[in-house]
Amino acid sequence: SGGVAIIVDSSLPACEVSLNTSLEAVAVRLLRDRLITICSIYIPPSSSLELSQLEALADQLPEPFILMGDFNAHNPLWGSDRTDTRGSVVARFLSLGEVCVLNTGAPTYFSSHNCSFSCLDLTICSSAIFTDFTWNVLDNPYGSDHFPVYLTPLEALPRLPCCPPRWKTSSADWELFKSSIPSSLDLSQVASVDDGNALITTAILEAARLSIPQTSGNLPRRPKPWWDDECRESRKRQNCSWGRFRRYPTSTNLLAFKQLRAKARSIRKRAKKRSFCLYASSINSFTPAKIVWDRVGRMEGDYRSFSIPLLLAENGEAYSSLYEQANALGKHFAQVSSSENYTTEFLRFKSKCERTPIRMSDDCTEEYNRPFSLVELRRALAATKPTSPGPDSIHPTMLSHLPDTFLVTLLQFFNIIWAKGKFPSSWKQAVVVPILKQGKDRRKATSYRPIALTSCLGKTFERLVNSRLVYVLERKKLLSNFQCGFRTSRSTVDHLVRLETTVREAFVNKQFCLSVFFDLEKAYDTAWRYGILQDLISMGIKGRMFNCISDFLQDRGFQVRLGATVSDPFPQENGVPQGCVLSVTLFIIKMNSLSQVIPPMVSHSLYVDDVQVCFSSCNLAFCERQVQLTVNKMSRWADQNGFRFSAEKTVAVCFSRRRGIFSVPSLSIKGAPIPVRTEHKFLGLIFDSKLTFGSHVKALRIKCQRKLNILKVLAHRSWGSDRLCLLRLYRACVRSVLDYGSIVYGSAKPSTLKMLDPVHNQGVRLAIGAFRTSPVPSLYAESNEWSLDKRRFYLSAQYYLRLRTLPQHPNFSLTNDINYEQTFQNKPSVTRPFALRVKDAAEKYSFDISSPVMESPHRFAPWEDIAVTCNLSLTKYNKRVVDSSVIKQEFFEIASRYETGKSLFTDGTKGIGYVGCAVVGQSFQCVRRINPDASVFTAELLGLILAVEQIIKQKFRKSIVFSDSLSCLLALNSATSWNHPLISLLRGKIINAHKQNIDIQFCWVPSHIGIHGNEEADRAASTCINRSIETHAIPVTDYRTTLRNKIKRSWQVEWSCDCYNKLHSVKPTLSEWFSARHRERFYEVILCRLRIG
Repeated sequence: SGGVAIIVDSSLPACEVSLNTSLEAVAVRLLRDRLITICSIYIPPSSSLELSQLEALADQLPEPFILMGDFNAHNPLWGSDRTDTRGSVVARFLSLGEVCVLNTGAPTYFSSHNCSFSCLDLTICSSAIFTDFTWNVLDNPYGSDHFPVYLTPLEALPRLPCCPPRWKTSSADWELFKSSIPSSLDLSQVASVDDGNALITTAILEAARLSIPQTSGNLPRRPKPWWDDECRESRKRQNCSWGRFRRYPTSTNLLAFKQLRAKARSIRKRAKKRSFCLYASSINSFTPAKIVWDRVGRMEGDYRSFSIPLLLAENGEAYSSLYEQANALGKHFAQVSSSENYTTEFLRFKSKCERTPIRMSDDCTEEYNRPFSLVELRRALAATKPTSPGPDSIHPTMLSHLPDTFLVTLLQFFNIIWAKGKFPSSWKQAVVVPILKQGKDRRKATSYRPIALTSCLGKTFERLVNSRLVYVLERKKLLSNFQCGFRTSRSTVDHLVRLETTVREAFVNKQFCLSVFFDLEKAYDTAWRYGILQDLISMGIKGRMFNCISDFLQDRGFQVRLGATVSDPFPQENGVPQGCVLSVTLFIIKMNSLSQVIPPMVSHSLYVDDVQVCFSSCNLAFCERQVQLTVNKMSRWADQNGFRFSAEKTVAVCFSRRRGIFSVPSLSIKGAPIPVRTEHKFLGLIFDSKLTFGSHVKALRIKCQRKLNILKVLAHRSWGSDRLCLLRLYRACVRSVLDYGSIVYGSAKPSTLKMLDPVHNQGVRLAIGAFRTSPVPSLYAESNEWSLDKRRFYLSAQYYLRLRTLPQHPNFSLTNDINYEQTFQNKPSVTRPFALRVKDAAEKYSFDISSPVMESPHRFAPWEDIAVTCNLSLTKYNKRVVDSSVIKQEFFEIASRYETGKSLFTDGTKGIGYVGCAVVGQSFQCVRRINPDASVFTAELLGLILAVEQIIKQKFRKSIVFSDSLSCLLALNSATSWNHPLISLLRGKIINAHKQNIDIQFCWVPSHIGIHGNEEADRAASTCINRSIETHAIPVTDYRTTLRNKIKRSWQVEWSCDCYNKLHSVKPTLSEWFSARHRERFYEVILCRLRIG
């Protein structure tokens, strides 16, 4: 046996040196204070060694190098007492080349057979570095038969930080942070936005340095988690025994050493296993989610430690410093966005257009050009995620902890930028961290993807601008209806459903459906900035918004960071800046005009830069002509907008189930042929020409089987994670993958879909600890987990209902006006499209798929948003602990503050077969009965809406609404609940009331403690049972409970019929076991196996 390896610290830039040799050798190139090559070699005792082999190996090692390893060679030159043939070969190699041996004669090998020491491990180096190191041997072999050899540099090497210091926000003193920030800054005397930005940044960073600790920048030394006192004692006894043997080399001492060494190894092995069992068991349902996912990622191998690459130049030579490497990467990233990537046709068009400069707009009469409000700023900060800081080192968590007084100053500064239309220059600079692309050569600069880090202050301001810009685009319907990328209530599934429906309709009409899937080369990095501004002008964007966006796109630059080393500044000549909030919206605007050049008869889909077109006809030649004309128009559009379609990566697929031999379609882009394939992956789903989805299901099965490995590791029968945690991991890691696109590929044949059932069954079986022979129905009943076909119907029905709430959605027609429905009815052998499949499945489960749903209301303008006052002071009392009289006394004090206004009480109720709400005032009472499928949350919200409507109707100038629904008031006051239709409707009514100078405030009161108004509202809401239903349309989310109940009822019928199942007698009614939340894995598995058998 043999083998060689080199382990390199992740903080050292290194790359492998390819060797062409018959010897067992491996080499790496390292960069520390200079470049040096390390080669590890092993020559087995039974192998012969030729001088030519060593010379050929040395010729392949870049100078200077260190060649070290077990040569199994003897020669007095390095301390041996004899000379053998291999030793003579090595000695000749040393005499012929400019190499030296570093050995001092100390023995490096111990033979336990004859209790002798010898020098077999050699360290050979280039003569240029011979005097730079001292050679040493440890006296303890640490359980091996070779002594560790180490080299010590004569001069201490400089220790540079591996990465810039990071803020330890988890250890921050936020109260000190808030008190350390000045209450206000004088921005009136600031000459420029750069000076204002410096003032704001300095104030935040000075407070952060006082209250938030930082890391050192060096990689932490992590001790072995399994090392314990027993391991330490066993190692100590082993070392003592070894020392005794070195002093007195007798056979008795040797035997004692071997025994203690074996015992120490056994102890360490047990400690490792015990430590891993404890680590795996710590991933349970009682562990915080962040810790769980961090540990799961490490166990899956997704955790990647910090590392710095060692890049090679075009001539194959390695760069001699990190600074040169950073500049090489910066040069490559800058070239990606340079004008060299444009076609000659577009460069001529670009030069002609840009002769006419775009002037700043002075027209600020549009409402979206108003100054920003404090409410908008708070919403922007609430939407901020804890990303890495940019060049200014301000962490986003700092911004979320700014005191209210400083937020006013920050808002003032943002409005100064808004008015001047000028971004601070530091906000236009990014720090780029290179990330290796999967499967690429880490030695090449082209193998890295840039991750841009920009100022968090700048991104907060961009979020303010982007919120208004998106509202204008959506409100005025300026974006193509077929663009589903990064838009509210749109997703990739929309295009998958449309394409599948289009192909199914072609099949039922015996037509061909010719589709082309386009690939845009470097679309994000080469987007034409002048063209984006022209598109904004054509959309009517002007004033402050246009000026800010125009300045945002100018003078962009970046620096590459490798560890703590930063490159020279590089410009980003074209494209939208990466790492910016506005960039995606601006790119979508640039892509928007593509829909205008595609003929209406040709179906198309846009998801940011993913483009697909298709056309159906009984005549394949006609399909080919229509698609080719569309491709030609798109090519001309690309030439006028700075994009380039890749003919190699663009793929055509001809969908057809017609029998016979047909010619392969001939399509081209600018003369370059478009390859025609039988299948293609589009937005994560593989579409084959027959639409069987067989290829996709097979690939999905393989992918999920790999993901099941994490469950296999954690799901031991006597230790590991508990059932609840394992089921959560299965649903998040495996079932989520099965769910994506399942409403589309669910149209495959049952025999095809059954290939996924074993994956689902295995995941459930691992989670609950059942035997492999356990019946599948028992697995589902024991875990309370649906089968995949029920899961697919649940997702399909949800998507169908959601479509019905979006009249402007491109797939809305699928729910109301189904094409060729009668044709599909007449041809039952043809697979039906999505909408008909959902309707058929809904009938099977007795679910009314046409239930009335509430359409998503239009969002109110961000600049019109106001702060809603919600008094939640009574939440400090727990009515189960505190006497009701104390709470009532506090309530009376709150109510006394509003004696000049009107007090209203609302309540919602839900009973068997009825749901209602009521609002009670001093002189009126309003009751409404709601759709029985509505939730209590919906009833409470409708009660609040009813109260606001009454206030506006009766023109109460000042009112307070008391509600016992804390969840509704929290959602009303939340910055992230805009998408809920009732929350959006309620806020819109509050804003309209505010415009009429009507002040409405809200207050939470606990229920059933004797507050008169609350009790009266509760009684009034209960009277709705005597009324007819007045509110039929409810939010689509309320039907989830009904849908789940229908599926469970159908499942219960199936389970009740399976009376011969052993588990059926133990568990006749489907539900979750109470014992399923046991903390001990061992007991869970035993109980499960006893029940199922």
